[in-house]
Amino acid sequence: MRIVIDGYNLLKALPECRALEVLDPDGARDHLLDQLGRYRWLRGHHITVVFDGWCGGQPVQRHARSHGVQVIYSKRGEQADAVIRRLAPQVAHQGVVVTSDRAVVSEVQRSGAEAISSAAFGERLARALLALEEGMDDESMGDVKPKGKGAARRPSRAERQRERKLRNL
Repeated sequence: MRIVIDGYNLLKALPECRALEVLDPDGARDHLLDQLGRYRWLRGHHITVVFDGWCGGQPVQRHARSHGVQVIYSKRGEQADAVIRRLAPQVAHQGVVVTSDRAVVSEVQRSGAEAISSAAFGERLARALLALEEGMDDESMGDVKPKGKGAARRPSRAERQRERKLRNL
């Protein structure tokens, strides 16, 4: 699976990264990339993180690799959202875009890709890394849903496909 992440959206969704960003923005980015590298190792996904470079970045888009994660810094004058919009068709049927920007989410979904909020992905990331540290599989740490009585409703095909894709995340 391929995951494209809006870097600063996710950074601000994770409490430890947000706290670190106040003191050391570069350290917060590196901490995020370290966590994503461990997640990549655990899950085997191809992860691309896009950071804004539009205010003080380079005149051209820059690519790097850190902790096994592909990192893209948008060029000066371009926001990460534009880069994510360009990458969305490439992950349309084989991946997920992580962003909290509603406009990007709707455009990504129009291109056929799935989108998940940064907060929801942050919870999955934290649960997976905690399970790794505890030596457990993160399936056993999932939410337990009570079995209740009520009218059964089969989800639509689109909902089932979305759930299948996100389950592999």
